[in-house]
Amino acid sequence: MPSTLFRQIVKEYKLSAKLSPMFIVSPDLDDVCTRVVDYIGVNFRVRDEPLVKEMLTDAIAAWRAARKHGDANVAFMQGLFARAHDLYAKRYAAFKGERYNVWYPYHESIPAFEQRQPAGYVCQVVDEPVPGNISQRCAAFQLAARVLTGYSFTRYFETYDVARDYSH
Repeated sequence: MPSTLFRQIVKEYKLSAKLSPMFIVSPDLDDVCTRVVDYIGVNFRVRDEPLVKEMLTDAIAAWRAARKHGDANVAFMQGLFARAHDLYAKRYAAFKGERYNVWYPYHESIPAFEQRQPAGYVCQVVDEPVPGNISQRCAAFQLAARVLTGYSFTRYFETYDVARDYSH
């Protein structure tokens, strides 16, 4: 059953009609999308749109481009995880006056970070990169390891090597 956050994104950005054909052909993609949205949440924005909306849009475009050639589900996953490195592009923090708490990438989900903040703290993206350098491929593996089930991770990231074309 899709989570509340996933339903919110699908409804708000009118993605239901676009995602339905994919979920009929590959029902496991519904669970993957739900898990990604539950991990990233709806408030993390690197650009104008929420990151999860951008990820889902990329996944839909990749699926449509590959559906006539086969392996559309693999293309969907490639599109979905292609922006995982954007989680490292900017910091996400909770502010209250001079005090602040910073979300550590991949330490916990963003919604869990938001929920554990005391009353009065406001969460927002800060225009400051996360220290260190991480490749697109590494970020995709990190996100996949946290959101996918063992079977899905093995299927897409080991068998199909979804991240093979990402930068190292």
